[in-house]
Amino acid sequence: MIYTYLKDFIVCHNGIVNKLFHIIGFTIIGFALVEKSLVLLILGGLTQELGHFYQYSKTNNIKYSPLYCVKPQALFAYPIFLLMVFYIIFTR
Repeated sequence: MIYTYLKDFIVCHNGIVNKLFHIIGFTIIGFALVEKSLVLLILGGLTQELGHFYQYSKTNNIKYSPLYCVKPQALFAYPIFLLMVFYIIFTR
């Protein structure tokens, strides 16, 4: 089961533009952690999600749909994002 979600997680991040959006998003998240800014953290997360929307809009492949990617991201990405939120809130 975890292997299937990991495989889906990797598939959700195909495409050069999608990867570019993720790199930009990670850069913004890095600044958010340094500056302890929730606004930047959310902006970084949204930037990464834009990559999924772009990839899906260009391919119309359900495996690239942001809704399809929710399950694997809930297992791998969202817990880390939540930890970053807690880090920013509790270390201000």
